[in-house]
Amino acid sequence: MTETTTTEPWLDSNQKPYIQIVNATKKFGDFTAIDNLSLDIYKNEFFSLLGPSGCGKTTLLRMLAGFERFTEGRVLVDGEDISEIPPHLRPINMMFQSYALFPHLTVEKNIAFGLKQDKLPDNVINQRVEEMLELVELTDFAKRKPGQLSGGQSQRVALARSLAKQPKLLLLDEPLGALDKRLREQTQFELMDIQEKLEVTFVIVTHDQEEAMTVSSRIGVMDSGKLIQVATPTQIYEAPINREVADFIGDVNIFKGIYKGQDEKGTQLLSEDSKSIIYATQKVDVPVGNRIWFALRPEKLEISKKLPEVDCNILKGKIEDIGYGGSFSTYHVKLENGRQLTAIRANRERTAEHHLTWGDEVYLHWAPHSAVVLLS
Repeated sequence: MTETTTTEPWLDSNQKPYIQIVNATKKFGDFTAIDNLSLDIYKNEFFSLLGPSGCGKTTLLRMLAGFERFTEGRVLVDGEDISEIPPHLRPINMMFQSYALFPHLTVEKNIAFGLKQDKLPDNVINQRVEEMLELVELTDFAKRKPGQLSGGQSQRVALARSLAKQPKLLLLDEPLGALDKRLREQTQFELMDIQEKLEVTFVIVTHDQEEAMTVSSRIGVMDSGKLIQVATPTQIYEAPINREVADFIGDVNIFKGIYKGQDEKGTQLLSEDSKSIIYATQKVDVPVGNRIWFALRPEKLEISKKLPEVDCNILKGKIEDIGYGGSFSTYHVKLENGRQLTAIRANRERTAEHHLTWGDEVYLHWAPHSAVVLLS
Protein backbone atom coordinates (compact mmCIF):
# COMPACT_ATOMS: atom_id res chain seq x y z
CA MET A 1 0.00 0.00 0.00
CA THR A 2 1.37 3.42 -0.90
CA GLU A 3 1.91 6.19 1.62
CA THR A 4 -0.97 8.15 0.09
CA THR A 5 -3.53 5.40 0.62
CA THR A 6 -2.29 4.81 4.16
CA THR A 7 -2.51 8.41 5.30
CA GLU A 8 -5.37 9.50 3.04
CA PRO A 9 -7.76 6.54 2.76
CA TRP A 10 -10.48 8.73 1.20
CA LEU A 11 -8.31 8.78 -1.96
CA ASP A 12 -8.16 4.98 -2.14
CA SER A 13 -11.17 3.37 -3.81
CA ASN A 14 -10.32 0.08 -2.06
CA GLN A 15 -10.75 1.62 1.40
CA LYS A 16 -14.21 1.37 2.96
CA PRO A 17 -15.56 4.19 5.15
CA TYR A 18 -15.71 3.39 8.86
CA ILE A 19 -18.54 5.84 9.59
CA GLN A 20 -21.24 6.36 6.95
CA ILE A 21 -23.91 9.01 7.38
CA VAL A 22 -26.45 8.45 4.62
CA ASN A 23 -29.04 11.07 3.57
CA ALA A 24 -29.40 12.34 7.13
CA THR A 25 -32.18 14.81 7.84
CA LYS A 26 -33.22 16.22 11.21
CA LYS A 27 -36.26 18.45 11.62
CA PHE A 28 -37.50 20.27 14.69
CA GLY A 29 -41.05 21.13 13.71
CA ASP A 30 -40.81 23.20 10.52
CA PHE A 31 -37.10 23.90 11.02
CA THR A 32 -34.61 21.69 9.18
CA ALA A 33 -31.41 21.46 11.24
CA ILE A 34 -29.71 18.80 9.08
CA ASP A 35 -30.66 18.75 5.40
CA ASN A 36 -30.15 15.46 3.50
CA LEU A 37 -26.50 15.23 4.54
CA SER A 38 -24.20 12.35 3.59
CA LEU A 39 -20.66 11.92 4.88
CA ASP A 40 -17.99 9.19 4.94
CA ILE A 41 -15.38 9.13 7.73
CA TYR A 42 -12.52 6.65 7.68
CA LYS A 43 -10.98 4.52 10.44
CA ASN A 44 -8.55 6.40 12.69
CA GLU A 45 -9.42 9.77 11.20
CA PHE A 46 -9.40 12.94 13.29
CA PHE A 47 -12.36 14.59 11.58
CA SER A 48 -13.60 18.10 12.41
CA LEU A 49 -17.04 19.60 11.85
CA LEU A 50 -16.58 23.34 11.49
CA GLY A 51 -19.08 26.09 10.91
CA PRO A 52 -20.83 29.15 12.34
CA SER A 53 -23.22 28.94 15.27
CA GLY A 54 -26.51 27.33 14.28
CA CYS A 55 -25.08 25.53 11.23
CA GLY A 56 -26.08 22.09 12.56
CA LYS A 57 -22.70 20.66 13.58
CA THR A 58 -23.65 19.91 17.21
CA THR A 59 -27.00 18.47 16.10
CA LEU A 60 -25.16 16.12 13.74
CA LEU A 61 -22.82 15.07 16.55
CA ARG A 62 -25.80 14.34 18.81
CA MET A 63 -27.40 12.28 16.02
CA LEU A 64 -24.24 10.20 15.80
CA ALA A 65 -24.30 9.68 19.57
CA GLY A 66 -27.98 8.70 19.49
CA PHE A 67 -29.23 11.66 21.55
CA GLU A 68 -31.24 12.92 18.56
CA ARG A 69 -33.22 10.60 16.30
CA PHE A 70 -32.95 10.84 12.53
CA THR A 71 -36.02 12.28 10.84
CA GLU A 72 -34.72 10.57 7.72
CA GLY A 73 -31.54 8.69 6.82
CA ARG A 74 -29.25 6.38 8.74
CA VAL A 75 -25.75 5.97 10.17
CA LEU A 76 -23.45 2.94 9.89
CA VAL A 77 -20.39 2.18 12.01
CA ASP A 78 -18.03 -0.43 10.58
CA GLY A 79 -20.82 -1.60 8.26
CA GLU A 80 -23.47 -1.95 11.00
CA ASP A 81 -26.59 0.22 10.89
CA ILE A 82 -26.87 1.73 14.38
CA SER A 83 -29.62 4.25 13.60
CA GLU A 84 -32.12 2.57 15.94
CA ILE A 85 -29.67 1.53 18.65
CA PRO A 86 -29.99 3.55 21.89
CA PRO A 87 -27.02 5.74 22.95
CA HIS A 88 -25.77 3.51 25.77
CA LEU A 89 -25.51 0.49 23.45
CA ARG A 90 -23.68 2.23 20.62
CA PRO A 91 -19.89 1.69 20.18
CA ILE A 92 -19.57 5.46 20.59
CA ASN A 93 -18.70 7.75 23.45
CA MET A 94 -19.05 11.51 23.73
CA MET A 95 -16.98 14.07 25.58
CA PHE A 96 -19.06 17.12 26.44
CA GLN A 97 -17.93 20.74 26.42
CA SER A 98 -18.72 21.05 30.15
CA TYR A 99 -16.67 17.85 30.88
CA ALA A 100 -19.59 16.70 33.15
CA LEU A 101 -17.30 15.35 35.88
CA PHE A 102 -18.86 14.16 39.12
CA PRO A 103 -17.63 16.63 41.78
CA HIS A 104 -17.98 14.15 44.67
CA LEU A 105 -15.88 11.43 42.97
CA THR A 106 -12.11 11.26 42.72
CA VAL A 107 -10.33 11.33 39.38
CA GLU A 108 -9.96 7.55 39.30
CA LYS A 109 -13.62 6.99 40.23
CA ASN A 110 -14.75 9.44 37.54
CA ILE A 111 -12.77 7.46 34.98
CA ALA A 112 -14.13 4.16 36.31
CA PHE A 113 -17.77 5.28 36.37
CA GLY A 114 -18.81 4.02 32.92
CA LEU A 115 -16.93 0.78 33.40
CA LYS A 116 -18.79 0.09 36.65
CA GLN A 117 -22.08 0.84 34.88
CA ASP A 118 -21.14 -1.86 32.39
CA LYS A 119 -20.50 -4.23 35.33
CA LEU A 120 -16.97 -5.12 34.25
CA PRO A 121 -14.83 -7.16 36.68
CA ASP A 122 -12.91 -5.09 39.23
CA ASN A 123 -9.53 -6.22 37.94
CA VAL A 124 -10.44 -5.09 34.41
CA ILE A 125 -11.71 -1.75 35.72
CA ASN A 126 -8.59 -1.15 37.79
CA GLN A 127 -6.30 -1.99 34.90
CA ARG A 128 -8.23 0.21 32.48
CA VAL A 129 -8.24 3.16 34.91
CA GLU A 130 -4.51 2.78 35.45
CA GLU A 131 -3.92 2.76 31.70
CA MET A 132 -6.04 5.87 31.19
CA LEU A 133 -4.34 7.77 34.03
CA GLU A 134 -0.98 6.97 32.49
CA LEU A 135 -2.21 7.95 29.03
CA VAL A 136 -3.30 11.44 30.14
CA GLU A 137 -0.39 11.79 32.59
CA LEU A 138 -2.56 12.12 35.71
CA THR A 139 -1.39 9.11 37.73
CA ASP A 140 -0.33 11.37 40.61
CA PHE A 141 -3.78 13.01 40.66
CA ALA A 142 -5.85 9.81 40.95
CA LYS A 143 -7.13 10.58 44.47
CA ARG A 144 -7.99 14.22 43.83
CA LYS A 145 -11.49 15.51 43.16
CA PRO A 146 -12.45 17.76 40.23
CA GLY A 147 -12.49 20.88 42.43
CA GLN A 148 -8.77 20.36 43.07
CA LEU A 149 -7.85 20.29 39.38
CA SER A 150 -6.97 22.94 36.82
CA GLY A 151 -9.04 23.38 33.66
CA GLY A 152 -6.51 21.43 31.61
CA GLN A 153 -6.42 18.58 34.12
CA SER A 154 -10.23 18.41 34.20
CA GLN A 155 -10.26 18.23 30.42
CA ARG A 156 -7.84 15.27 30.51
CA VAL A 157 -9.96 13.45 33.12
CA ALA A 158 -13.02 13.86 30.89
CA LEU A 159 -11.04 12.55 27.92
CA ALA A 160 -9.75 9.56 29.93
CA ARG A 161 -13.29 8.70 31.07
CA SER A 162 -14.55 8.90 27.48
CA LEU A 163 -11.79 6.61 26.23
CA ALA A 164 -11.91 4.10 29.11
CA LYS A 165 -14.80 2.18 27.51
CA GLN A 166 -12.70 1.71 24.37
CA PRO A 167 -15.24 3.17 21.93
CA LYS A 168 -14.91 2.69 18.19
CA LEU A 169 -15.74 6.37 17.77
CA LEU A 170 -15.18 9.29 20.13
CA LEU A 171 -17.25 12.44 19.69
CA LEU A 172 -15.88 15.68 21.13
CA ASP A 173 -18.10 18.74 21.47
CA GLU A 174 -15.96 21.90 21.75
CA PRO A 175 -13.54 19.99 24.03
CA LEU A 176 -11.03 22.83 24.39
CA GLY A 177 -13.43 25.77 24.52
CA ALA A 178 -13.01 26.38 28.26
CA LEU A 179 -9.20 26.52 28.16
CA ASP A 180 -7.06 29.64 27.76
CA LYS A 181 -5.23 30.15 24.47
CA ARG A 182 -1.83 28.82 25.50
CA LEU A 183 -3.24 25.71 27.19
CA ARG A 184 -5.63 25.14 24.30
CA GLU A 185 -2.76 25.13 21.80
CA GLN A 186 -0.76 22.72 23.97
CA THR A 187 -3.75 20.41 24.45
CA GLN A 188 -4.40 20.25 20.70
CA PHE A 189 -1.13 18.39 20.21
CA GLU A 190 -1.80 16.18 23.23
CA LEU A 191 -5.16 15.19 21.72
CA MET A 192 -3.47 14.35 18.42
CA ASP A 193 -0.85 12.21 20.17
CA ILE A 194 -3.48 10.32 22.18
CA GLN A 195 -5.68 9.74 19.14
CA GLU A 196 -2.73 8.42 17.14
CA LYS A 197 -1.55 6.20 20.00
CA LEU A 198 -4.98 4.60 20.60
CA GLU A 199 -6.00 4.47 16.92
CA VAL A 200 -9.54 5.60 17.76
CA THR A 201 -11.62 7.56 15.27
CA PHE A 202 -12.27 11.09 16.58
CA VAL A 203 -15.00 13.46 15.38
CA ILE A 204 -14.73 16.92 16.89
CA VAL A 205 -17.12 19.87 16.72
CA THR A 206 -15.48 23.27 16.99
CA HIS A 207 -16.02 26.89 16.00
CA ASP A 208 -12.26 27.51 16.33
CA GLN A 209 -10.77 27.51 12.83
CA GLU A 210 -7.15 27.27 14.00
CA GLU A 211 -8.03 24.31 16.22
CA ALA A 212 -9.70 22.48 13.34
CA MET A 213 -6.77 23.23 11.01
CA THR A 214 -4.26 21.95 13.59
CA VAL A 215 -5.79 18.66 14.70
CA SER A 216 -7.74 17.41 11.68
CA SER A 217 -7.01 14.89 8.99
CA ARG A 218 -10.04 16.39 7.20
CA ILE A 219 -12.56 19.13 7.88
CA GLY A 220 -16.24 19.30 6.98
CA VAL A 221 -17.39 22.92 6.67
CA MET A 222 -21.10 23.21 7.41
CA ASP A 223 -23.76 25.86 6.95
CA SER A 224 -27.55 25.71 7.18
CA GLY A 225 -27.51 21.97 7.88
CA LYS A 226 -25.45 21.10 4.81
CA LEU A 227 -21.84 20.23 4.13
CA ILE A 228 -20.31 22.87 1.87
CA GLN A 229 -16.84 21.34 1.51
CA VAL A 230 -15.04 18.29 2.90
CA ALA A 231 -11.27 18.33 2.44
CA THR A 232 -7.91 18.37 4.20
CA PRO A 233 -6.99 21.52 6.17
CA THR A 234 -4.54 22.53 3.44
CA GLN A 235 -7.16 22.15 0.71
CA ILE A 236 -9.80 24.01 2.71
CA TYR A 237 -7.44 26.93 3.28
CA GLU A 238 -5.58 27.04 -0.03
CA ALA A 239 -8.38 25.89 -2.36
CA PRO A 240 -11.78 26.84 -0.89
CA ILE A 241 -14.70 25.74 -3.01
CA ASN A 242 -16.52 29.09 -2.87
CA ARG A 243 -16.50 32.55 -1.27
CA GLU A 244 -18.41 31.31 1.77
CA VAL A 245 -15.68 28.82 2.70
CA ALA A 246 -12.88 31.24 1.76
CA ASP A 247 -14.36 33.95 3.96
CA PHE A 248 -15.10 31.63 6.90
CA ILE A 249 -11.66 30.00 7.08
CA GLY A 250 -9.08 32.60 8.05
CA ASP A 251 -8.69 36.10 6.62
CA VAL A 252 -9.01 36.63 2.90
CA ASN A 253 -9.10 39.40 0.31
CA ILE A 254 -11.82 38.86 -2.29
CA PHE A 255 -11.62 40.56 -5.70
CA LYS A 256 -14.76 40.51 -7.83
CA GLY A 257 -15.01 41.27 -11.49
CA ILE A 258 -15.60 39.99 -15.01
CA TYR A 259 -13.79 37.06 -16.61
CA LYS A 260 -11.91 38.34 -19.67
CA GLY A 261 -10.31 35.10 -20.86
CA GLN A 262 -6.86 33.50 -20.67
CA ASP A 263 -3.41 34.59 -21.82
CA GLU A 264 0.17 33.50 -21.10
CA LYS A 265 -0.06 34.90 -17.54
CA GLY A 266 -3.25 33.03 -16.68
CA THR A 267 -6.90 33.84 -15.99
CA GLN A 268 -7.79 37.50 -16.50
CA LEU A 269 -10.20 39.29 -14.18
CA LEU A 270 -11.34 42.84 -14.91
CA SER A 271 -11.39 43.99 -11.30
CA GLU A 272 -14.23 46.18 -10.09
CA ASP A 273 -11.82 47.71 -7.56
CA SER A 274 -8.90 48.76 -9.74
CA LYS A 275 -10.72 48.84 -13.10
CA SER A 276 -7.71 46.95 -14.44
CA ILE A 277 -6.84 43.38 -15.39
CA ILE A 278 -5.49 41.17 -12.60
CA TYR A 279 -4.28 37.59 -12.93
CA ALA A 280 -4.48 34.14 -11.35
CA THR A 281 -2.70 31.07 -12.74
CA GLN A 282 -5.68 28.75 -12.16
CA LYS A 283 -7.72 28.08 -15.31
CA VAL A 284 -11.52 28.15 -15.44
CA ASP A 285 -14.08 26.76 -17.83
CA VAL A 286 -16.72 29.50 -18.02
CA PRO A 287 -17.82 31.87 -20.79
CA VAL A 288 -15.99 35.16 -21.19
CA GLY A 289 -18.07 37.89 -19.53
CA ASN A 290 -19.12 35.77 -16.53
CA ARG A 291 -18.68 37.17 -13.05
CA ILE A 292 -15.88 35.46 -11.13
CA TRP A 293 -13.87 36.16 -7.97
CA PHE A 294 -10.24 35.90 -6.90
CA ALA A 295 -9.45 34.91 -3.30
CA LEU A 296 -6.07 35.99 -1.92
CA ARG A 297 -4.83 35.22 1.59
CA PRO A 298 -3.17 38.20 3.36
CA GLU A 299 0.18 36.41 3.73
CA LYS A 300 0.34 35.96 -0.06
CA LEU A 301 0.11 39.72 -0.57
CA GLU A 302 3.50 41.45 -0.72
CA ILE A 303 3.73 45.00 0.62
CA SER A 304 6.54 47.49 -0.05
CA LYS A 305 7.30 51.18 -0.50
CA LYS A 306 9.15 50.52 -3.75
CA LEU A 307 7.39 49.80 -7.01
CA PRO A 308 7.73 46.03 -7.55
CA GLU A 309 9.65 44.86 -10.59
CA VAL A 310 6.80 42.73 -11.90
CA ASP A 311 4.48 43.13 -14.87
CA CYS A 312 1.08 42.36 -13.29
CA ASN A 313 -1.00 42.38 -10.10
CA ILE A 314 0.20 45.71 -8.68
CA LEU A 315 -2.09 47.91 -6.57
CA LYS A 316 -1.28 51.19 -4.84
CA GLY A 317 -2.62 52.36 -1.51
CA LYS A 318 -1.96 53.90 1.89
CA ILE A 319 -1.45 52.14 5.24
CA GLU A 320 -4.46 52.85 7.47
CA ASP A 321 -3.84 50.47 10.40
CA ILE A 322 -1.07 48.21 11.67
CA GLY A 323 -1.46 45.31 14.07
CA TYR A 324 1.72 43.97 15.64
CA GLY A 325 1.43 40.24 16.33
CA GLY A 326 4.96 39.45 17.47
CA SER A 327 6.09 37.05 14.75
CA PHE A 328 4.08 38.94 12.12
CA SER A 329 2.43 42.30 11.45
CA THR A 330 -0.96 42.90 9.85
CA TYR A 331 -1.42 45.90 7.57
CA HIS A 332 -4.73 47.39 6.49
CA VAL A 333 -4.15 49.23 3.24
CA LYS A 334 -6.72 51.55 1.66
CA LEU A 335 -6.59 51.57 -2.14
CA GLU A 336 -7.07 54.69 -4.21
CA ASN A 337 -10.73 53.77 -4.78
CA GLY A 338 -11.37 53.40 -1.02
CA ARG A 339 -11.30 49.56 -0.90
CA GLN A 340 -9.35 48.14 2.05
CA LEU A 341 -7.06 45.12 1.70
CA THR A 342 -5.22 43.16 4.38
CA ALA A 343 -1.59 42.12 4.08
CA ILE A 344 0.45 40.09 6.58
CA ARG A 345 4.22 40.23 6.71
CA ALA A 346 6.54 38.11 8.87
CA ASN A 347 8.75 40.07 11.27
CA ARG A 348 11.99 38.31 10.41
CA GLU A 349 14.28 41.00 11.83
CA ARG A 350 14.20 42.68 15.24
CA THR A 351 14.42 46.11 13.62
CA ALA A 352 13.00 46.29 10.13
CA GLU A 353 15.38 48.00 7.73
CA HIS A 354 12.53 49.19 5.53
CA HIS A 355 10.11 50.18 8.25
CA LEU A 356 6.44 50.61 7.33
CA THR A 357 4.22 52.88 9.36
CA TRP A 358 0.83 54.57 9.37
CA GLY A 359 0.16 56.82 6.39
CA ASP A 360 2.88 55.33 4.18
CA GLU A 361 2.08 55.04 0.51
CA VAL A 362 2.77 51.43 -0.47
CA TYR A 363 2.47 48.98 -3.32
CA LEU A 364 0.70 45.64 -3.00
CA HIS A 365 1.38 42.81 -5.40
CA TRP A 366 1.06 39.03 -5.64
CA ALA A 367 2.18 36.16 -7.83
CA PRO A 368 -0.60 34.88 -10.10
CA HIS A 369 -0.30 31.37 -8.61
CA SER A 370 -1.11 32.77 -5.13
CA ALA A 371 -4.72 33.64 -5.99
CA VAL A 372 -7.62 31.16 -6.12
CA VAL A 373 -10.36 31.56 -8.73
CA LEU A 374 -13.90 31.15 -7.37
CA LEU A 375 -17.04 30.77 -9.46
CA SER A 376 -19.55 31.39 -6.66
